[in-house]
Amino acid sequence: MSKTPWLIKLVRPTYGKWMLHHYDVRLEGYEKLPQKGPFLVIGNHTHIYDPVFLSSSTPFHIHWVMGAYLFKTKLLNFIFDKLVKGISKQQGKSDMHTIKAMRETLSHNGVVGFFPEGTRTWDGDSTPVNDATAKLIRLFRVPVVVFHLEGAYNSKPRWASERRKGPIILKVVKVIQKEDFEHKSIKELTSLLNSSLTFSADKWQKKSHIPYKSTNRAKWIEQVLYACPSCSSFSTIEGSKDTFKCNNCHSSWQMNEFDEIKGINETPFYPSVALWHTWEQSLLEELAKKESSVPLFTTDDGLLFQCADGNKLIVLSKNFSFNATNRTFIVHVASFMKGQTCFSEKTIVFNFDAISSIIINAKSTLEFTHASRIYRVRIKPAQSILKYVELYHIYLDSYLKEGI
Repeated sequence: MSKTPWLIKLVRPTYGKWMLHHYDVRLEGYEKLPQKGPFLVIGNHTHIYDPVFLSSSTPFHIHWVMGAYLFKTKLLNFIFDKLVKGISKQQGKSDMHTIKAMRETLSHNGVVGFFPEGTRTWDGDSTPVNDATAKLIRLFRVPVVVFHLEGAYNSKPRWASERRKGPIILKVVKVIQKEDFEHKSIKELTSLLNSSLTFSADKWQKKSHIPYKSTNRAKWIEQVLYACPSCSSFSTIEGSKDTFKCNNCHSSWQMNEFDEIKGINETPFYPSVALWHTWEQSLLEELAKKESSVPLFTTDDGLLFQCADGNKLIVLSKNFSFNATNRTFIVHVASFMKGQTCFSEKTIVFNFDAISSIIINAKSTLEFTHASRIYRVRIKPAQSILKYVELYHIYLDSYLKEGI
C-alpha cells in the first residue's frame, strides 16, 4: 500500500469515527476487500460525504479523484493536494493529467477511488457506466472494488435542505479481478460494470422499507422537480415541510418517510422522485425541439456569476438573472462588480455549440466551459439549476444524433 498521509491518520480514528456513528453507517461485505493494493474503488454517488464514509470505514488510504473546482483556492488546494493527496479532475471532460496521476498512484501500490457517474445523483438512480470508464479500467489492469451506498440518497438527497434520520449501508457488492475482464471487449466490460454498479434508491427502499425521518423532507424539492404534471409549467413548484405545490395551478402533493409521493385531492402525480424526473425530462425534450428564441423558463435570480483566470475565480456579478432558450444560456447582469468585466453588454449569451463541458458542482453551482473559458453561475437554492444542464444535454444529444 502507498503511504497514508498524516492528516488521514489523525482524522480517520477521530472525526471519521464520529461521522460513521453520527450518520448511522453500517458495513456489509468488507471481508471481500483486498488485503493490499493496487486496486480501484468505485461506487454509486449519492451523498456529499460518500468519500468521507468510505475513507473512514476502510483501513487503507483512498486517493480520491475530485472535481477541479475544489482545488481553485490556495487553502483548498493545499488541503486536497498536499495533505489528502487527492487527484484533480476537470469534471465533464477527459483529462490526461488525471489519468497520469491515477496511474502513478497505482504504480506505488496505492488505492484510487472515483465515482463513474462523475456527480451525485439527483433522483436516487445511478447513471449507467459508459465505454470510457471501461477503457480507463482496462488501461490500469488492477482489481476493482464495487460499492453500493445504500440509504445514502434517502438520508440526504442532493436537493434536500437537511439530513433525514436513518441508516446508511456501505456494501461491498463485488471485487472484479483483472482476470475477469482481460479477455472481454469494451462493450462486455461496460456491461459487467453496469451489472455490478447500477443502483436505484427507489427499488432498494421498496425492498428495505426503512423510514427516513425529517420535518422538512420536501423542502427544496423544486431543485429536482422543476415541472408540474398537472399543468406542465416549469419552475412553479415549491416545497415546504412534507408537502409541495405548484404555484401556477395550485396542485399539491405529499412525501412520506419512505420517499413515496401522493397527490392531495386527487392531483395527478408520479409516485417517486425518479419517475417524476423521468417524465419532466421528456417534457423538456419536447419543448427544446421547438424552434424558438424565446426563453423557456421563468427567469431565475442569480447569486454569483464568475469566470476563471488560471487557478483564480473572478467574481463578475452578484446581481443578475439567468434563463435559457433551446440553444443558449442567457445572463442578464444588472450590475457588474467594479472593474471586473470583459463584457461590453449586460446581456450575455452563451451559445450551446461553443460549450465543451458542463457540470453542477457544490452549492448547485453551474460550471461550464465556453470558448475555452470556464464560467460559473449560481442561482438561489429554491430554484432548479438542474434543468439547465439537462436542457444542454438534450441539445448535445440531438446534435450528435442528427448533426444539427
